[in-house]
Amino acid sequence: MNTELTTLALNQRTLFCLRFTPDSFAAQDLLWLPHHPMLARAVMSRKAEHLAGRIAAVHALRHAGGPATPPGIGAYREPLWPAGFTGSITHAGNLALAAVKPIGERFSSLGIDYQPLLTANDAQKLADGVLSGDERARIQAASVPFHLALSQIFSAKESLFKALFPAVQNWFGFECAQAVALTSDTVTLELTCPLGPFPMGSRFTLGWLPFGDGIVTLADL
Repeated sequence: MNTELTTLALNQRTLFCLRFTPDSFAAQDLLWLPHHPMLARAVMSRKAEHLAGRIAAVHALRHAGGPATPPGIGAYREPLWPAGFTGSITHAGNLALAAVKPIGERFSSLGIDYQPLLTANDAQKLADGVLSGDERARIQAASVPFHLALSQIFSAKESLFKALFPAVQNWFGFECAQAVALTSDTVTLELTCPLGPFPMGSRFTLGWLPFGDGIVTLADL
């Protein structure tokens, strides 16, 4: 599969970005992954994006001082990272990104998300599933266009939920967090219910930046 690797910095983390050509993917490319039998029934596009994400993850692991071992697949389809490391993977279209860091004794996690910028029409269609009443009023009063603010919040919630998943070990919906502040480079989310060791009202500030035709967000816990 044809790929091109670049990096970008967000909140002092290095994110590894892999652009790939899905049409150049061949079935034998997947044999590089030890867990390739788990993807036997996946469609070709899913196989290509999964492979791209794992390639980016291996580069991120090496950068963090970890082994060059592609993360496996957990019971909830989450990446299984080598002992002593945590990370996150995201992909959309022909782009995959990954970030990794070592972990110590306390809970430590990363969550990243790449969100293609929503159109004004798509933002209106998705808003009810992403926002609470308070959030809608808050971003309508903001100085940025509604579709940009919704893209930021959508991506930030995805990133935060990825970062919290290792502690919660279950999926949860967008209603479990609300945006309480938006700035030119951060989104602050507040939990509306307890999640794992994090009580209701816990706040997390995530970094974001524009990238390509969308935005990238990072939760670094």
